[in-house]
Amino acid sequence: MFCPKCRCEFLKGIIECPECKVSLVAKLPPEEFVEFVKVFESANPNLTVIIKSILDDAKIKYFVKGEHMQNVFGGQLQFTPKAGIGNAEFLVSKEDEEVAKELLKAIDDK
Repeated sequence: MFCPKCRCEFLKGIIECPECKVSLVAKLPPEEFVEFVKVFESANPNLTVIIKSILDDAKIKYFVKGEHMQNVFGGQLQFTPKAGIGNAEFLVSKEDEEVAKELLKAIDDK
């Protein structure tokens, strides 16, 4: 049995996902391919929190690449202005790209 929301597999006899609180299904539907694009990049961990809040509020699904490196280096270690080790990249689906960029265009990372 599988959770249709988190896609975890459970032992026979369990009928509800304990995490998602939804009924399990016998077979998961195939995953859809989603093309992700970068809409923002920053070495500032404070901006990471703000950007997450903006995207969450707009109900735009996203993921952040490199966020944990900000915690390690504090967003301060950079070899070149554009290629910092502590940079976090925000990626959204291609279909949400325009809306996300519009929401984030006022944020200045300088």
